[in-house]
Amino acid sequence: MTRPAASRPRPGDSEPGSAPPPVWDRAVVLGGGYAGLLAARVLTGHFRQVTVIERDPPPAPGEPATRSGVPQAHHPHALLARGAEHLEELFPGLREELAARGCPVEDFAAATRMLFPTGWAPRIPVGFDVQLVARPALEQVLRERVTALPSVTFRYGVRAEALLLDQQQDGVGVTVRPRDGEARDEVVRADLVVDATGRATRLPRWLEEAGHPLPDTLVVDGKVTYASRFYTFRPDPGQDWFASYQPTLAPHSPRGGVAARVGPDLWQLGLIGAGGQAPPADEDGFRAYAATLDNPDFAHIIDHGTPQGPVRQTRSTVNRWHRYDRLPHWPGRLIALGDSICALNPVYAQGMTVAARQATLLDALLTRHAHTARTKGASGTLDRLGPVFQRRAAALARGPWLLNTSADRAWQPATAPLGTRLATRYLAAVTARLPHHPALFLRFARSLHMLDGPTTLATPRALAQLASLPSLPRHEAVCTCPAGSR
Repeated sequence: MTRPAASRPRPGDSEPGSAPPPVWDRAVVLGGGYAGLLAARVLTGHFRQVTVIERDPPPAPGEPATRSGVPQAHHPHALLARGAEHLEELFPGLREELAARGCPVEDFAAATRMLFPTGWAPRIPVGFDVQLVARPALEQVLRERVTALPSVTFRYGVRAEALLLDQQQDGVGVTVRPRDGEARDEVVRADLVVDATGRATRLPRWLEEAGHPLPDTLVVDGKVTYASRFYTFRPDPGQDWFASYQPTLAPHSPRGGVAARVGPDLWQLGLIGAGGQAPPADEDGFRAYAATLDNPDFAHIIDHGTPQGPVRQTRSTVNRWHRYDRLPHWPGRLIALGDSICALNPVYAQGMTVAARQATLLDALLTRHAHTARTKGASGTLDRLGPVFQRRAAALARGPWLLNTSADRAWQPATAPLGTRLATRYLAAVTARLPHHPALFLRFARSLHMLDGPTTLATPRALAQLASLPSLPRHEAVCTCPAGSR
């Protein structure tokens, strides 16, 4: 299908003349969602043509769309500080544009209420911002930006069926088939193929069919379920927060929730269950589940807001890491990116930042390879790109994987390795003390936003901060303030 009419590219969106001319002819991106849009944006600086293959039909112009391959799109999302930095590099002015559409930007801790089992987190400025946004709205803005780039073509309603990895003659490619079944298979050749199909990736099977060994795949399932709903809600004039959070914490707190303002008067409320708990998707059950939580903000939004649409539920929260970086002979002109490599539990909100960092990495590697091609005339330099990218992309996923899976494995302590059990216990000890130690909370917040690695929570200074507080017995935190006033 042809793409809809697009507006002019914005400054910094790879306009003609803003960078050296592309070295290579064509790249193909599989998947037109968040990671695919980031990949397409990067590739426009290095390829004359970029084709995006997307199995879903085209979204209505100017309307956010929830794609079938992104079940977590119905649930709250946040642009963490590190991810927002990378997105702003790729799409200058993005934060300002989202803010103009009603997605607020504020200091993370000053504007967020976080209730842990041992009390409320400090409401102190931490020096970096968070922006809350509905996933479909974010993808809409990114899609508008990418569609406006003259070298990008979207092919909607088309499904990738197989990879062609013979790099000797015609480059690599992909066999595609329209989902309406009315046309035959078509081979799309390219100099580079990027798999950004997310959790639904079929890349392991395609590699096996092409004669490559299957990668090791790590799976950690905290049996987490989300149930979410949009509300129109106008807060009291004195409310000074736009996000409220109660995390699940093993083994005693399997229920949690998050509320986020994602528009001028639009809020998204997500209820969370871990370790097999599941917030209901029916009206009465959803309300009753929220009432069991210690954080009063969730019930307050339900009681005083107006529902917009049904409750949406998903169990697609498994952590899954395909270790492509360990394969001995990775195809040189094939890239896997984002959830196609490492899908993280969306409850921790780090997956979008990992994908943004990997897209920036791809840009840097292509820039270096393009310089080699221009100065030495080595047109085949892409043949070595894939293995280098997969190793370095895995390094970017390692810290978030550790943080996410340490929390999720705590719901299955009997099956976790000793090292994981120790990490889980340490994380629980840190979490219990966060409400009572602002400096320790700052370390935690910086790690959560991927400004620092999770190991910063275990430095000698962090250990000293932890040891300075007495042991805290677990107790149910009690909010002594009315919702919206703390």
